[in-house]
Amino acid sequence: MKENERLRAIMDPWALVALVDGESLYGFVIEHAGTGGLSWVLSTPVVWLDPEAGQARTRSGRRYELGRRIEIGDLPDEEARLAFAFLARPYLRDPSRIPPPPDPVTAMAWLTARKMARHLGLEPPPLKQEAAIKDFMTRNMRRYVEYRRSGQRFS
Repeated sequence: MKENERLRAIMDPWALVALVDGESLYGFVIEHAGTGGLSWVLSTPVVWLDPEAGQARTRSGRRYELGRRIEIGDLPDEEARLAFAFLARPYLRDPSRIPPPPDPVTAMAWLTARKMARHLGLEPPPLKQEAAIKDFMTRNMRRYVEYRRSGQRFS
């Protein structure tokens, strides 16, 4: 993979988040070489942003193509809200405004299962069913690891 491809990402939707060390992007990445894409991420601090052109660059050097802008209060679903609590809450200027997940171990496993399911084209397990999440992870982890190592995209 070429350097410029490795540092390119597509994020839709996205929000700008004020953190203790600056403003970062939070959103759903469709493409992202570092994470494999298809998941909610928090960027390193933004060094350049042109919302009208839908472009940004972060301290890591990654260049983002941006889709729809949203506000953190308008995150689209439970997955987006839980991921935000895990990724951004510890770095917010006022973390008390965002409650921590009530069962962080199950919530983190569920977020991982959701990402795996998207990459593998499977139906994800329900959020509050710990046994179903564990079963999903056990049945699909090897396939997911092989998929990520291969660099292929599910179609």
